[in-house]
Amino acid sequence: MTLMDSLLGVAAIFVQPDWDTIRTLFPVLLLVLFVAWFAWTARKYATLGPTRRAPARVQPITPPHVHMPGGSVAPILAALGAAALFAGLILGGIWLALGALALVVTLIVWFREAFRDYAHLEPAEGMGERQLPAVIHRAPPPGVHMPGPSIRPLMGALGSAALLGGLVVGGWVLILAVVFLVYTLIGWLVDFTAEYRKVEEADATGHLENIPARALPARPLQVFAVLFVLAGMWQAGILPPSSTDAGGPGASPGASGPPGGSPGPGGDGLVLVALAIAFDQTSLQVPAGQPFTITLRNEDPATTTHDIDIHESGGGALLQDQQPIAGGSEQAYQYDALEPGDYQFICSVHPIPQMTGTLTVQ
Repeated sequence: MTLMDSLLGVAAIFVQPDWDTIRTLFPVLLLVLFVAWFAWTARKYATLGPTRRAPARVQPITPPHVHMPGGSVAPILAALGAAALFAGLILGGIWLALGALALVVTLIVWFREAFRDYAHLEPAEGMGERQLPAVIHRAPPPGVHMPGPSIRPLMGALGSAALLGGLVVGGWVLILAVVFLVYTLIGWLVDFTAEYRKVEEADATGHLENIPARALPARPLQVFAVLFVLAGMWQAGILPPSSTDAGGPGASPGASGPPGGSPGPGGDGLVLVALAIAFDQTSLQVPAGQPFTITLRNEDPATTTHDIDIHESGGGALLQDQQPIAGGSEQAYQYDALEPGDYQFICSVHPIPQMTGTLTVQ
């Protein structure tokens, strides 16, 4: 009977399985299957052919009369610049400015290299730079079609960079960035349409021709550069009229209040400072049944906007909404009377714990 009981106990594991135990082991089983599949795939690729073709690595040789451009670190630099900008968007403050500067520098490096390649220019001798070949083949071999150079990818990159900067700054700069990106995409669409027409003609003639090479639109780029500078100065309040209430179009002229935290009716006037994307206080108290005032002093950079909205306790429904203000400005927000209890004040632009606090009404 003892042997039979043992056999029945082993069989019971499969007849009446413990599903809770099996469920906890399911991720482990998936991991084992993945490791086994990965090892099998790695072994399959490792045994496809000989491990070495020769005693030393075979260096590819470019065919005669064919120019192959050298390697470029510009895409890697631009990727690092974009990563720095995204990190600045998270950290804010001086890091945002440094990230934007890093992206601008990397894009300038890429622009210089791309424009030099596009124009088929040799760098000046004695500059210590990699020299391009002196001989440039004007046409491909017979029977081979090579598409002509295009300035549109470079313009598209500039438009995307402008849009990214507009999303950070907002306001009129964002609107101008959208216009610039639309301008670049329309130009790209025009070139694509012309290339498609050439393909249709090739169906009848048997010969595919390139569209005329597009020169760098220097004049439109200069106009947009001036407009971006003017829009940035207008938005920062350097050009009149000085308006930093909301940092751009749609700002309500009546949203600004007297600086210095003037007390509202029935309140003592509270002051809340925003610096490095954080409030200096996480708890405020106001009297119940009376309107009150909270003055927000935004000491962050001009491109970093903040506000103070009132929600129900625990991040509930929005009770009172306010317009954001740009960095370096001050706003006295007027609030309606609240019933006794605990509420939550929060920056709607940066709803993070550092910009969230408790408002006690009693």
